Amino acid sequence: MRLQQRGRVTIQCNGREMRAAVRPLSGVLTQHRYGQYVQDMLRLLLPCDAVIAAGDALTVSGAPYICVHTRPFPGHIQADLRRCSR
Repeated sequence: MRLQQRGRVTIQCNGREMRAAVRPLSGVLTQHRYGQYVQDMLRLLLPCDAVIAAGDALTVSGAPYICVHTRPFPGHIQADLRRCSR
């Protein structure tokens, strides 16, 4: 099992650079939702003004990711990302 990542990273999305907080995926439902890809997933907390949608390509610390799910909250946007090979 991989170590859970937690901290702050700089991401590149839609030609815009922004800071994000990385939080580990937790819970049985999340593990079932992403299945075999759960090891390649990141959950980011982004500022409210972030423009991100499912299907967007991102770069997180130089590694390519695809946004698979977003969820708005009153103080931030939560985005689940899956690492890709492009």
